[in-house]
Amino acid sequence: MAATLAWRFGASNGSSYSPNDMDKNGDTKLQDSEPPTPHSVMKMSLRDRTSSMEDPDGTLASVAQCIEQLRQSSLSVQDREYSLRQLLELIETRENAFSAVGSHSQAVPVLVSLLRSGSLGVKIQAATVLGSLCKENELRVKVLLGGCIPPLLGLLKSSSAEGQIAAAKTIYAVSQGGVKDHVGSKIFSTEGVVPVLWELLRNGLRSGNLVDNLLTGALKNLSSSTEGFWTATVQAGGVDILVKLLTTGQPGTQANVCYLLGCMMMEDSSICSKVLAAEATKQLLKLIGSGNEAPVRAEAAGALKSLSAQCKEARREIASANGIPVLINATIAPSKEFMQGEHAQALQENAMCALANISGGLSFVISSLGQSLESCSSPAQTADTLGALASALMIYDSKAESTRESDAEAVEKTLVKQFKPKLPFLVQERTIEALASLYGNPILSLKLENSEAKRLLVGLITMATNEVQEELVRALLMLCNNEGSLWRALQGREGVQLLISLLGLSSEQQQECAVALLCLLSHENDESKWAITAAGGIPPLVQILETGSAKAKEDSATILRNLCNHSEDIRECVESADAVPALLWLLKNGSANGKEIAAKTLNYLIHKSDTATISQLTALLTSELPESKVYVLDALKSMLSMVSLNDILREGSAANDAIETMIKILNSTKEETQAKSAFALAGIFETRKDLRESSIAVKAQLSVMKLLNVESESILAESSHCLAAIFLSVKENRDVAAVARDVSSPLITLANSSALEVAEQATCALANLLLDGEVLEKAVSEEIILPATRVLREGTISGKTHAAAAIARLLHSRQIDYAITDCVNRAGTVLALVSFLESANGGPSAVAEALEALAILSRSNETAGGQIRPAWAVLAEFPESITPIVSSIADAAPMLQDKAIEILSRLSRDQSAVLGEMVATASGCIASVAKRVINSKSGKVKIGGAALLTCAAKYSHQRVVEDLNQSNSCIYLIQSLVAMLTSAESASPSQNDVDDEKECISICRTSKVEGGYGESASETSMIHGYNLAIWLLSVLACHDEKSKIFILEAGAVEAVTDRISNCYLLYNQSELSEDRSIWICSLLLAILFQDRDIIRAHATMKSIPVLANLLKTEEFANRYFAAQAIASLVCNGSRGTLLSVANSGAAGGLISLLGCADADISDLLQLSEEFGLVHYPDQVALERLFRVEDIRVGATSRKSIPALVDLLKPIPDRPGAPFLALGLLTQLSKDCPSNKIVMVESGALEALTKYLSLGPQDATEEAATDLLGILFSSAEIRRHESAFGAVSQLVAVLRLGGRGARYSAAIALESLFSADHIRNADTARQAVQPLVEILNTGLEKEQHAAIAALVRLLSENPSRALAVADVEMNAVDVLCRILSSNCSMELKGNAAELCGVLFGNTRIRSTMGAARCVEPLVALLVSEYSPAQHSVVRALDKLVDDEQLAELVAAHGAVVPLVGLLYGKNYMLHEAISRALVKLGKDRPACKMEMVKAGVIESILDILHEAPDFLSSAFAELLRILTNNASIAKGPSAAKVVEPLFLLLTRPEFGPDGQHSALQVLVNILEHPQCRADYNLNSHQAIEPLIPLLDSPAPAVQQLAAELLSHLLLEEHLQKDPLTQQVIGPLLRVLGSGIHILQQRAVKALVGIALTWPNEIAKEGGVAELSKVILQADPSLPHALWESAAAVLASILQFSSEFYLEVPVAVLVRLLRSGTEGTVVGALNALLVLESDDGTSAEAMAESGAIEALLELLRSHQCEETAARLLEVLLNNVKIREAKAAKTAILPLSQYLLDPQTQGQQARLLATLALGDLFQNEGLARSSDAASACRALVNVLEEQPTEEMKVVAICALQNLVMYSRSNKRAVAEAGGVQVVLDLIGSSDPDTSVQAAMFVKLLFSNHTIQEYASSETVRAITGKFFLLADYPSMLFHLLIQFGSYSVVNWFRIVQ
Repeated sequence: MAATLAWRFGASNGSSYSPNDMDKNGDTKLQDSEPPTPHSVMKMSLRDRTSSMEDPDGTLASVAQCIEQLRQSSLSVQDREYSLRQLLELIETRENAFSAVGSHSQAVPVLVSLLRSGSLGVKIQAATVLGSLCKENELRVKVLLGGCIPPLLGLLKSSSAEGQIAAAKTIYAVSQGGVKDHVGSKIFSTEGVVPVLWELLRNGLRSGNLVDNLLTGALKNLSSSTEGFWTATVQAGGVDILVKLLTTGQPGTQANVCYLLGCMMMEDSSICSKVLAAEATKQLLKLIGSGNEAPVRAEAAGALKSLSAQCKEARREIASANGIPVLINATIAPSKEFMQGEHAQALQENAMCALANISGGLSFVISSLGQSLESCSSPAQTADTLGALASALMIYDSKAESTRESDAEAVEKTLVKQFKPKLPFLVQERTIEALASLYGNPILSLKLENSEAKRLLVGLITMATNEVQEELVRALLMLCNNEGSLWRALQGREGVQLLISLLGLSSEQQQECAVALLCLLSHENDESKWAITAAGGIPPLVQILETGSAKAKEDSATILRNLCNHSEDIRECVESADAVPALLWLLKNGSANGKEIAAKTLNYLIHKSDTATISQLTALLTSELPESKVYVLDALKSMLSMVSLNDILREGSAANDAIETMIKILNSTKEETQAKSAFALAGIFETRKDLRESSIAVKAQLSVMKLLNVESESILAESSHCLAAIFLSVKENRDVAAVARDVSSPLITLANSSALEVAEQATCALANLLLDGEVLEKAVSEEIILPATRVLREGTISGKTHAAAAIARLLHSRQIDYAITDCVNRAGTVLALVSFLESANGGPSAVAEALEALAILSRSNETAGGQIRPAWAVLAEFPESITPIVSSIADAAPMLQDKAIEILSRLSRDQSAVLGEMVATASGCIASVAKRVINSKSGKVKIGGAALLTCAAKYSHQRVVEDLNQSNSCIYLIQSLVAMLTSAESASPSQNDVDDEKECISICRTSKVEGGYGESASETSMIHGYNLAIWLLSVLACHDEKSKIFILEAGAVEAVTDRISNCYLLYNQSELSEDRSIWICSLLLAILFQDRDIIRAHATMKSIPVLANLLKTEEFANRYFAAQAIASLVCNGSRGTLLSVANSGAAGGLISLLGCADADISDLLQLSEEFGLVHYPDQVALERLFRVEDIRVGATSRKSIPALVDLLKPIPDRPGAPFLALGLLTQLSKDCPSNKIVMVESGALEALTKYLSLGPQDATEEAATDLLGILFSSAEIRRHESAFGAVSQLVAVLRLGGRGARYSAAIALESLFSADHIRNADTARQAVQPLVEILNTGLEKEQHAAIAALVRLLSENPSRALAVADVEMNAVDVLCRILSSNCSMELKGNAAELCGVLFGNTRIRSTMGAARCVEPLVALLVSEYSPAQHSVVRALDKLVDDEQLAELVAAHGAVVPLVGLLYGKNYMLHEAISRALVKLGKDRPACKMEMVKAGVIESILDILHEAPDFLSSAFAELLRILTNNASIAKGPSAAKVVEPLFLLLTRPEFGPDGQHSALQVLVNILEHPQCRADYNLNSHQAIEPLIPLLDSPAPAVQQLAAELLSHLLLEEHLQKDPLTQQVIGPLLRVLGSGIHILQQRAVKALVGIALTWPNEIAKEGGVAELSKVILQADPSLPHALWESAAAVLASILQFSSEFYLEVPVAVLVRLLRSGTEGTVVGALNALLVLESDDGTSAEAMAESGAIEALLELLRSHQCEETAARLLEVLLNNVKIREAKAAKTAILPLSQYLLDPQTQGQQARLLATLALGDLFQNEGLARSSDAASACRALVNVLEEQPTEEMKVVAICALQNLVMYSRSNKRAVAEAGGVQVVLDLIGSSDPDTSVQAAMFVKLLFSNHTIQEYASSETVRAITGKFFLLADYPSMLFHLLIQFGSYSVVNWFRIVQ
């Protein structure tokens, strides 16, 4: 790793050298220290080698002989070949053979001739020799110029493989000229080499890969130099050739191919598409792999770099081909595979650049690699990633930075994270490598803290042993984690010891790093300096000065300098370590940087005169080395500054020799030496006053003066500098002064030089020269002022200091006249002086001189008739320039402070703002000015100081107050200011004096005089003279509460009051005009009277009459501020104070001020704002006075009301008076009925109405309507006859008035509409339209008022609300906009209230505007403003009456907000919500579910137990709507309402509507079995509340009560409860009501208890009532009712047979048609019993339809056996058989027997028997349905029935065939013959006999004779043989068959 990183640290080792610096500074050293390389030997000039060449071994002769032989034309081919081989051998084995061939003029021509015309072998040998000669560049050029190219191309095209190889080698060799080979470029281009080579490569050569390698190499060489190379390449199809060679060529060829492809793609980006099309990308990626040679890998990476840079598609293809991992592996290959050399570096850089191109920039690669470190799964993968990151950081440059900046700190943190315990060596090595790349990167390192220290630490880590390495890594981590400085990171002294230990035996590179770190430590931390000393670091550092590298020497010298500068003890240690000789050696032989460091170190090291050192330095001045004497002179200057004067003056001493040498070398031929010598002498003379006064100064002066004529600017500048230093003692050293008088002219000339440095130093010299009085007297002002001013503007601090001194010294000796003023103005000297004050650090004297100059200039006035402005006026034009003057006040002497105050006070008039800012912000300035005001005896200084403090307070009064308090000067300043007032009163200055004072020091409050009243306004804008003291007192009183007491105690109130009194008396007693500045006194009083303690003072009470008198004067400003003082008294005084003010008559004066225009008193208003006073003191005072109850109801008010009413008349001079009068009248009218009556009696209503008719201004109009509103709040005034007129006028105001007036009018109208006679009048209707207009366009408060008026007008007037016109329609749109706006919730609530009023009308509700209101109304529901919510709910309740609007309301999500409002005790709101929810829930299941989810049921239950009846009814109705939905009824929420609702039903006051809703809810819930199962209700909870409801007068309640009972009684425990018996009677009464729905519910309830209490039901008359219900013939009667009644009756019948006789037969017959089996069974049993008891009842049964019912039961297979038995009984009745019903029974019975589902044998038997009964009737036997009966009966016989059934069936068949022949045929067709024949042989004699008889009947005639076949006869015979008892029957039967049958029979028998 050290070898890998070595080149990095070598390139950036230390902070002094960069690679370029090494090139510039280290060439000589490298050439001296390194032996020449063979290549450099080859590059030696051929001519030089030839001139010095000898031939000891005969090489020259041999070469010459070979060439001569080759020239002979008679030489055979073999001999030529031999000679060529011999020549080649000489060239390859003899070093001087090249020179010999090159020196022979015929060598190259002969060889080219042989190449052109020789045999093949000769050509090959010649080509080989020429190729060998091309190793030398000069010979290569000769070969080219010899015309070798055409024959070489010819040989290359030959068929000889050997010839091709030789030609290719030579072409390759001759093409190696590079970019600078301009000759070769032309030749190759001219001969067309490039196309030929490409053609040969395309066609392929016999020699194969070797030639391909050479030719591609030649093309590579030619690509950088040959003209038109790329064009020819493209034309020759080079891309395809290269792509082909990429896969087939040898490594050398592949490397060249990759290079050429990369260059081609960079030249022409269109090539990239061809490369991609040829799928070369994968091959290039393959060539990067580790299995290839280094050149191939590097060039392949270069090709990918070019490809990815030029083509976006290529980037995607590389990435998709898994190219990114391949490129990453390539970047780390040099480190991982230990590759070295240029190819390794090229591979690394090219791969990383390609990766950057693919990834979007190198910064992205860096960040991606950093992020991927966290996901690495193995140390090897981590190491590879770190290696790639190191490569990326190494090549990161400005181009990558410009593309996207990389976060160096993030990279550093990522790398630092890799240092973990037990870190694998490889990972640690790669981490350090990456850190080295990061800290060594010139761009990224700048972004990191301590990057240099970190770089050095990494360098040491790479070279340190394990233990040391661990400590250094720990230090690096601390530094990277910002856990401390480098000192702390290195563990302080331990780290220093470690570094010092590395200074000894370590390598040079390690030594450099250690020294550099110590150097950083010595700069950073003072403790490190002692640590270095204590650790013995000084000796090794000195040793490094002698033996170390250049960089190490410089750092060591720097460390030693830092050590010496830190401590005298350490300096002595360094000195004792013999550091001086080493530093002197470095000073002599080091680099420029080293020399400078050595000189500085010597300055710090040598603190006493050292003769030996001085001698050595002197010797260096005269020696050849060092060439530059700059640093030697620096060191010598420092040495001579410490030598005693005697040593310097003593001839022969080292010091004397040194300074004499310095003076001598002023005449040196080197400009640098001259200038530096003068500079060094200047430094010595500046520090050595004794030396300036010696003869040495004169010697130096004479030598330096000679240099003033040279052209070098540096020499002129330093020479002037030296003279300036010498002239510092021009007064003391008269010899210097005598010589200096001759140098003033040259210095003036130099002072005007264009070179600033020269001019500055010359000006410095002149400034010091002006210390000489004679020179000063002769000096020309302009010659000094102009250059000095330039230096003041542009020079250095030192130059400015001397320039200021020059100007100050000049002005001291001059009278400020026209010439000086003009010169100063032209030069800008004043601003330059001020600028000097800002930057001066020359001490108090220089500041004093500058201030004195400015003070002198500030005293000047305009001259020459005003043509020349004063010099100080420029400060007013550039106020920012006065900052230095202000700053000089703080710390200067009192005299300087007074001068500064004098200068600045002249600016207070024109630049008060800027001056105030600077005074306020300058530290200590305010306190200093205040002290001068207090302590100075100059009135001008006092007034000027007051002006400055006033300006400062104008900028920041807080700062002024704080500074005065901190300096404890506030009290004394106040006393001084009050004393100034007293002295001003006693002095009584003349008018002229006042004017002069005013002109001199004044403050203009505004930049431009504004306001009215002519000169009065200007008087308030200008504060001058002693008024500034009052003004400053006002400022202090305004902004410092404590100051008010101090001002009072100082007697300011008495002084100001006396001044006002004196001025008032003077004004009344003389003809003099009123003092216009007296207002300042009132201003101060107004401010002071804001303090209650001051108001209680005796002096304050004395001032009230004075102020009242001042209100009567003419000057408006005086009256205004007198009113301010009165207002302060009224606002802050006690009740007694207010009464005193009222009794003083001040109210009249205050009223006289009312109504002035703001424009006329704008300046007064500004003053009031500035001092925190009210703008309108007259209004405030009157308002406050009228707040006092005694004053408001007393004489003052009574006197004021008429005057105020009079002000309602327009007054031109006081346009605001009516408005103010209205305000005061309004104040007097509020809560004071008596005042209202007085106003009305005074004609206030008429006056106001008339005033409104004049169309006053908006505000006045508003005030008038306000007052009308207040007056109309009284019912007595509303009844006044003038109220109607006011209505019309108010409506007119609504239409035409201003916005505020319309608002007030709306409020007044609202009050008026409270009166019925006004509200119902037609004029009231006229207010609707303007009110709507206000609603549409007004402000929010106006909309409030309009809505309130409209609600008051429309809500209690149904007829008007119904008569909706277009204006109301428009109102809906306006309300919609309001509801949708961002206005207050209160307004929205009012709008919603009006919506509720309007939406009560169907027409309005059907408009689109109403629909648009839905969304904002719903949005308003979520507000927290309860009144708004109530109004919204009422509006929505009206809206949802419309189905479409209801859908819209639901769609806008109103349900959840409505439910959310169901809390608290706002029962009215809850009722409205319930109504709205009921309407929303109807036929909208989704809404219902939404309500339930929102918790509506829970909210209802929370309120229900305390809710009043009306709300309970509403809740019950809502629950009814909800539970109509089965899902909700079954839900858990609904389950909670059961018990509360049962409890609610017990309330006696709960009305029918509520009962109906509650019952319906319970029914909806409890009708579901699963719901009933969830409750454990006892009878008292559930049954008892329902009993009285069954007798309710409301049928609906009865119905639901019965229905609910029906559901409840399905529960077994309730059925059995004794309490349940009590419901039987009411239920039966309901049943007897005759109302079907009631009967249905009652019967359903009875069903539930019929099984439990049948006897009780019967005893209550239930049988009769139930029979009535069953016998009802109404077709609309629900079947369910009949079925339920039947079920109950069946239960009774099943309970006891005693009730059978009570039930009518018709009822029992109807019961047979029940769908319930139990009912049918009960009815059948009852009918059977009745029939058995009374035979006549059978006929009644048949008449009632019993037969049909029984047949239906059989058809449906229901109760088959019982039904068949009863049917058989009925059909056995002869009368019934004769009835029509009997005939209809044949077919059903037949079908029943044929039905496969008929399984019951007994039922089949009975049905067969019934058929037999029927067919006893001949008519029935002959009926058409008899045939079906035959088939059915035959079918019965076929199914092998019982013997009994067989007999019955046969008997029935006998009845059928007996009366009808068709029946016989039907039997035969049904197969009855065979069936009967089979039965003849039955074992049962009855069956056999009946069968035989049936056969007899069947064949009694010839109806079915065709069925009497031989088989039939045989069968019958056989059967009858068995019947021995029946021969006659057989014989008779045979006779019936006929003769044929008999004959056949006999045959059969035989």
